[in-house]
Amino acid sequence: MTDGSTIGLVVSLVLNVVGIIVSSAQFSEMCSSLCVCDTWYELKRASCTGRHLYSIDAGTPNSVQALDLSDNVVSSLNNFELANAGLTRLKYLNLSTNTISEVDLNAFHGLAELTVLDLSKNHLYSIPDDAFVENTNLRILKLSRNNFNAHVPKLRSPSLAELSLDSCQISHLPPDTFNGLIRVRHLDLSNNMMIQMSGAIVQTLPFLKELSLEGNPWFCNRIMNDFHVYLVHKGIEFHKVCGKNSPKKFEKIILAPVKKQPNYHRSAIANATIVKTTSIIKCNVTSHSNNKNQSTDGATMQQKRIMNSYTFLVVGFLLGVATGMIISYMWLSGKYICSQCWRRENNDRSQRLSLLSNPYLQNNIDSNTSLTGSCPGTPPPAYREVMLRPSLYHCLSRTSNLNNNSTESRGRYA
Repeated sequence: MTDGSTIGLVVSLVLNVVGIIVSSAQFSEMCSSLCVCDTWYELKRASCTGRHLYSIDAGTPNSVQALDLSDNVVSSLNNFELANAGLTRLKYLNLSTNTISEVDLNAFHGLAELTVLDLSKNHLYSIPDDAFVENTNLRILKLSRNNFNAHVPKLRSPSLAELSLDSCQISHLPPDTFNGLIRVRHLDLSNNMMIQMSGAIVQTLPFLKELSLEGNPWFCNRIMNDFHVYLVHKGIEFHKVCGKNSPKKFEKIILAPVKKQPNYHRSAIANATIVKTTSIIKCNVTSHSNNKNQSTDGATMQQKRIMNSYTFLVVGFLLGVATGMIISYMWLSGKYICSQCWRRENNDRSQRLSLLSNPYLQNNIDSNTSLTGSCPGTPPPAYREVMLRPSLYHCLSRTSNLNNNSTESRGRYA
């Protein structure tokens, strides 16, 4: 009897494995050309990312359980659109990084098995409050990086356990925002624009265990201090964003032990919170010191680079000025020497020309005195000047010849 039951179990396991393999092969063959079909966490998945799809109907098989339509251009989700496309067996639906700006009330009608829905990184400004009432198995809803601002939807979903509303530009939360989400355990409100928050907002979340508040411009007043006290009292895990005894930078804080309270449950919660806060403060001090050292080293290196560049610039400027002065001095000296030589030559030429063009010599050509006797100390002109001015020297030569001839004739007759 035992052997027969064992053989039956083995046969059933083998048949199950064979059935899974056959169904997977058939599912892959039925997959659309726009998608890639495979098995993911024991779910039949169709991945249609980055295909520039305008509609959620990508021709996937009706048996698909996980559909990834992220990084497309889907702009709206109309009523009954998913159900009409035959996607009623979906458990995981990823519509992130699209351009969705409108979600109709019955957009997710008929998806009774839907467990995870990702609508992050879209252009949503509002969502109907009852859009997820019929999705009784919905556990995780991601609405991060949308533009809700002051129009945060007051959703109603009795099964939702995790809600992400980070980076949605939320500036205010009415006290009844989460009244329809009584089973939420994890709530992310980080990186928004809220300045204060009261405990009345989370009082309607009895199962809340973790709350993310960092990244908001909190105004630490009495309301925020009371809110922190309420979170500590309820045992909700969070990072302290403000407080009266906030630590200074690079200061190690050691908290004094808390006195025992008669209520053991409250004292245990307080001790756990103190230990967690102390560890967070120490981590913050260490990170602040490391960041300061890195910033100081970076600033020193940057100053050295700036000084080196300025020094190189000043030295180059001075060398250029010195070289220019030396070259200018040499050029001016050469010009001065050349001008002196030119002046001397010009003076000599002018003196000779003045002597040759003297009217006294021209008016006394027929006199008995020779040119040499009139100007006994004047040297004879150069050959070049005689050739350049033949008219002047022609007359002079005739006069000198006449004088010489007269002298010779007188000598003969004498």
